[in-house]
Amino acid sequence: MRAFLNLLLFGAMVALAIWFERGREQSITAADGSAVHVIDGDSLRVGGVEIRLAGIDAPEYRQTCRDGAGAAWACGKDARETLVRLVAAGGLDCRSRAEDRYGRALATCRTGTGDVARAMVAAGFAESARDDRFDAHPDVMAEAKAAKRGIWRGDHQHPADWRRANVG
Repeated sequence: MRAFLNLLLFGAMVALAIWFERGREQSITAADGSAVHVIDGDSLRVGGVEIRLAGIDAPEYRQTCRDGAGAAWACGKDARETLVRLVAAGGLDCRSRAEDRYGRALATCRTGTGDVARAMVAAGFAESARDDRFDAHPDVMAEAKAAKRGIWRGDHQHPADWRRANVG
């Protein structure tokens, strides 16, 4: 019985932590005043519209990578936090260019500081989405790789490959 109560208490603490984390992000607003919720490193919801940043693929929230010393680190969580900081800069404006196979708007999003997808690539937390329809910022990605920023500081699996292997 004691083990059950400990498990129940642990579950409640995890749920509370997730609730606090999600609530904090809801204070981000788009240029039109819509609430912005960051889902992961390349997906967000503006108002009721789910958006995928066009041309990039970022680690999934649960994805881990290896740093230069071979230690695992939560690169998916770091990618999401990087996107949270970028959109929190204010003035988020997204322009849909197409839809993906899940019905999400594929969009180019900008803030007052510039193109959000390009900034994710520059920070080393996104790479090419393997979609020839959109520019994936190859020059910026090469610079991030050379500087060993983000996912480039060690080993990682391309997010599309990670999804195939880990998402049912």
